[in-house]
Amino acid sequence: MADHKDMDRVLSRRLRALDDPARLELAQETLVRLGSRFNAEVCALLTEELDRVGEPLLKAWLSTLPDTANGAWLRTQFLTDNAALVSAWSRFFSFQEKAQHDPLALLAWSRALAATGAHEEATQKLRLALAQNVRYTFLARAEKLVLELAGKAQSNLRQCKIAVLGSSTTNLLVPVLRALCLRDRIGAEIYEAPYGSVEQEIADPQSGLARFRPDVVMLVMHWRDLHLEAVTQNEQTWISQFLEERKAAWKQLSDSFACHIIQPSFDYPSDEPYGHLASVLPGGRTRMIDLLNLRLREEAPANVSVLNMAAVQRQAGTKHWEDELHWTRYRQHPATEALPELAEAYISQVRAVLGLSRKVLVTDLDNTLWKGVIGEDGLDGIGIGPGSPEAEAHLHLQRYMLDLKRRGILLAVCSKNNLEDAQLPFLQHPHMALHLEDFAAFRANWDDKATNLRAIAQELSLGLDSFVFLDDNPLEREWVRSQLPEVAIVELGSSPFHYLHQLDNGNYFEALSLSGEDLARAGQYRVESQRESIRASSASLDDFLQALQLQASVEAITTKNLARVTQLVNKTNQFNVATRRYTEAQVRELAEDPQGWAGAFQMSDRMGSYGLIGVLCCRPASDSSDGVTWEGVNWEGVNWEIDTWLMSCRTLGRQMEKFMFDRLVEAAVERRIRRIVGVYLPTAKNGLVKELYDQMGFRRTEESSEAVRYEFEVPTTPVVTATHVANMTTLAAVARS
Repeated sequence: MADHKDMDRVLSRRLRALDDPARLELAQETLVRLGSRFNAEVCALLTEELDRVGEPLLKAWLSTLPDTANGAWLRTQFLTDNAALVSAWSRFFSFQEKAQHDPLALLAWSRALAATGAHEEATQKLRLALAQNVRYTFLARAEKLVLELAGKAQSNLRQCKIAVLGSSTTNLLVPVLRALCLRDRIGAEIYEAPYGSVEQEIADPQSGLARFRPDVVMLVMHWRDLHLEAVTQNEQTWISQFLEERKAAWKQLSDSFACHIIQPSFDYPSDEPYGHLASVLPGGRTRMIDLLNLRLREEAPANVSVLNMAAVQRQAGTKHWEDELHWTRYRQHPATEALPELAEAYISQVRAVLGLSRKVLVTDLDNTLWKGVIGEDGLDGIGIGPGSPEAEAHLHLQRYMLDLKRRGILLAVCSKNNLEDAQLPFLQHPHMALHLEDFAAFRANWDDKATNLRAIAQELSLGLDSFVFLDDNPLEREWVRSQLPEVAIVELGSSPFHYLHQLDNGNYFEALSLSGEDLARAGQYRVESQRESIRASSASLDDFLQALQLQASVEAITTKNLARVTQLVNKTNQFNVATRRYTEAQVRELAEDPQGWAGAFQMSDRMGSYGLIGVLCCRPASDSSDGVTWEGVNWEGVNWEIDTWLMSCRTLGRQMEKFMFDRLVEAAVERRIRRIVGVYLPTAKNGLVKELYDQMGFRRTEESSEAVRYEFEVPTTPVVTATHVANMTTLAAVARS
């Protein structure tokens, strides 16, 4: 290393001693000697020394540079024409696959693309940079470009209005949040309340918050907001009083906006004069924070998620969490360098609210799940479990993945291997934590991994935007990233000791609740293969449906199933006529409309239950008029408009959509509804239901590229179109809670 530094100093002195033409000549000779191998240090040195050369001479010299990574890099540093700069960056990255890991280079490429008007491509490059573990200094440099591209990105998956209410300064946090929203394809409109005005913003009906009407409210709070003494008297009384204040604020926000609220638990002071005693003495400050955080988690309602601030503090590092200068001078907490970790924690919860948490972890095998190459080293030659530290690290990763599977995350294999070799460790190795039955899909062949990932997505009937890809090989990661930008790529380092942390650190699978369907998901996908065997042996579709012995039911949307219904609303893409996304509070508001109707649908067959897999919600149509009263509600003259009609793709081809339609008509007849309006809003993913309303007998009334509007005249008696599905609904199940 010292030799390289000495050589660089010699080169620097030589360049400085020459006039401009000779300096350029020496730089050219240096580039020729470097050849095709990119040398970032030498290129940086040349960039610094050539910055003194006159512009006309330098511009002419750039056109003579060799067509190498080093030559392309120097062009990116000195070209001023944006179109030429874009071309130079493109050429540089074509030489340097691994250079795509350099976020600053990607930022420069993105900035050049944006300057030429290529906003979508610029957004893609910036997202690649933001997907890496970047520091706050990078985010500050990217702030202006993020703001520009956020308003022009066309490939967002969700739209969301986010309000940030902080007891301390949040003006450095909000740009980081905006950058992460851009990265995660969230079209975010962010309202930042004035510093220290949380309670006023919530209480004032004319506040900026009230005018903004958020979907998600982020409360940014910390330990200083508790105003705790070193020892508090009557600890339970104090905690109960504080909780009542929080609950009142949550209720006012919920009543006003039907929003989701992210309430942080409380971090710990960096300094504690009572030391260990603070955690054991009654009323001790650390003990008080512990007890309060536990009560917050236990008593938060469904539309309030409690962010684990202690975990964020640990991740950022306690020593780097606070900066006394930042606090006393700017009221900034946490320290600036800890803001990316804090923003990541908030955005992971936003992703969960919007249904953007990932569902599938796809993993490579060799040197990822075990040490070594199974096809070359054999069963006894690979390392997993006891025997070496590296082998134990791979086992810890497997155990983590097994816990993911147990909480409902699907696991899949994507490996360049012979199938028999790839399966052997799962069948015979004594220390494997994972086994073949733990995987919902298993692809081991010699196809490229992007092709196999597409095949896995098709097999599981899931979008690639629900996938996380784990592979130790950086070239494989780059290939998948270039072909499938919607797949989340875990950037693994060179050491297996860090694999587990790097996977966990991404918060890819954040969830706000855990339903029975989540816990049963892996088993449901295994049972699906048995259903496919029945399909293959059936002479016709009717025979197949008859053999399944299908049963279904509908129930009201209540507190019991609200989390699962909201999950479906936010994650279902293909069988979804309008693709509207709602928070839990908004789903509850829709379901409790006394002049509407809402149902949550379940299905089962002889193989087992599919779980809660469908949602259909109607609201009063805009042309409804007053009429007679039925069960305390004015119904006569009311028309319904279908707001949400969606279904899990696992039940396609089972007549479930017909069963849902039958129950809708049944409810409409019972309530004397005259007409049902349906609207199909096309997206890139819901072409599957393009003709659903036509198939159900609705009549088209308006049609454009943005929407197709339908009407259905409700008959005088219910209909039966789901001829192979037994209705197991009870009257109690559909009664409103």
